[in-house]
This record gives sequence, C-alpha cells and structure tokens, in this order.
Amino acid sequence: MGIKVSTITLKELEMTQLENGEFEGRYVNPKKYPAFLTHRSLAKGRNEGITKSSLISELIKMNSLRGEDGEIDTENLSSEQAEHIDTDKYLPVIYLGIIGANKSLDLSYEDFLDQYPGDLEQIMQDYIALIIPYLQQDSNQFKAGLVNSTKKK
Repeated sequence: MGIKVSTITLKELEMTQLENGEFEGRYVNPKKYPAFLTHRSLAKGRNEGITKSSLISELIKMNSLRGEDGEIDTENLSSEQAEHIDTDKYLPVIYLGIIGANKSLDLSYEDFLDQYPGDLEQIMQDYIALIIPYLQQDSNQFKAGLVNSTKKK
C-alpha cells in the first residue's frame, strides 16, 4: 500500500496601499507542496519543540469526531466535539507533513506560519487529510512506529 499524499498550498502575503490610504493584504505566489507524515518529521517536531503533545492522543481525540460512516463532518460537530478542536496543535502537524514529504526544503516553522493562509476550515481539512490514513490503518502498527520515532534518546 502506498503513502497517501496530501497537497498543501503556501503563499506570500503582500501588502499594498490603496489610493484612499488604506492597506490591503493579498496572497501571491502560491506554491503547492506534497505533504505526508513520516517518522523523521515527527521526531523533528518533538526534538525542536514544535509539537507539544503526543500525536497518539490527538489521533484518539480526532477519532472521537468520526461519525458512523467513518468520516469527520466538520460542519456538524456537537459542542462537545468542538471542544477537541485546537488549531494550535494542528498547524505544527501540517508543517511536519510538508517537511516529511520534502526532505531538502528549507522552511522554518515561522516561515510556514507566515505563508500558510488557512482559515479554521482549511486547517481542519489539511490536518484531517494528513492524519486520516493513520486513523484508518491498524492502530497497533502505527502506534508502534510512532512510539519508536518519538522515543527520547
């Protein structure tokens, strides 16, 4: 079975002054990147302090958001389910997905934050696209690989 590859688009924010003196921000120069999580990228996130919590606990929380059909419906979440949503935990995973698929890419986490224009819905979609393959595979296999990649040396 191959790796499920997501696509993340990064853009530069350009500020221009309008004739009336106000400023307008526009995203320019969109660039698409393949993205998927790897043991190397997860270890890098932990080692550099980018991720603060266990991805396993986040996967369990996200799994609780899945409906009977196995899909996560971001538009019809209950208030209890919405409490599990924390974009501060999702953005690092999206970054690590880009780093995982692009080993030689010179992109710091701060540069990623500057160039990632996602709103809440886009953040959720990108995050879910990256983690859903791990929710659908044998949880023991993924857990073993994740634990091995994040062990402190």
